[in-house]
Amino acid sequence: MVVVAAVSVGVWALVRNSDSDSTSRGDGAAASASATSPAATSPSASSPSGTPAAVRPSVATGYAFRVSTAPRGSQPPAVVTVFEDLQCPFCKQFEAQFGAALRGMQANPRVAVDYRIISFLDRASENEYSSRAANASACVAESTATGGDWSKWLAFHTLLFDRQPAEGGAGHDDNALNAFAVQAGATDVSACISERRYAAWIAEATQAGLREIEGTPTVKINGTDHELSTPDALIAAVNQAAGS
Repeated sequence: MVVVAAVSVGVWALVRNSDSDSTSRGDGAAASASATSPAATSPSASSPSGTPAAVRPSVATGYAFRVSTAPRGSQPPAVVTVFEDLQCPFCKQFEAQFGAALRGMQANPRVAVDYRIISFLDRASENEYSSRAANASACVAESTATGGDWSKWLAFHTLLFDRQPAEGGAGHDDNALNAFAVQAGATDVSACISERRYAAWIAEATQAGLREIEGTPTVKINGTDHELSTPDALIAAVNQAAGS
């Protein structure tokens, strides 16, 4: 008999008012994904002022980094969308507890895992670590995943959570982010990281994400909120959606 313990994952909650979105720290309650619209939102062709659109990674699917073994251009029947901020301590906890389950799903061609990396926790560091780490994530994705192999990006993603800086201090600088990228197998992203090539796109992705969620981490299955309990429960829900 296999006994599965219940999993409690905290959540960084978003506090909204009529003028802006701000954040407040979650209280450690089980994370629930409260949202209304599907995750794959595409950036506009230009800003309202008519300036050129933000530079977008060619490997992105809307605002997501999609990891799947499904044929390119196909739409798997089950799409798991994960909203994370790389500075979010509860996202680190989520990855530690659910990361292996997500990686297992990625081998199923009937499943896609969409990672929505957003950046709303710059205030939790002294040097805008959240947005810089999100930009670095985009740099690594563009550098290494154009052929459809996301293994190096996933290694970088895991490394950033493993080495997540404490809140309230200085996050890793750009040199450290580049060193992590090199460790993950991306050897040509130093300029992309230092010039913050995808910063405007990350800002767009963040604003789009904040309209869809109540906090991070958030998980959806085919656009519907999934309340996190155990990895096995998540796998079962995804398999049901995938018909497998």
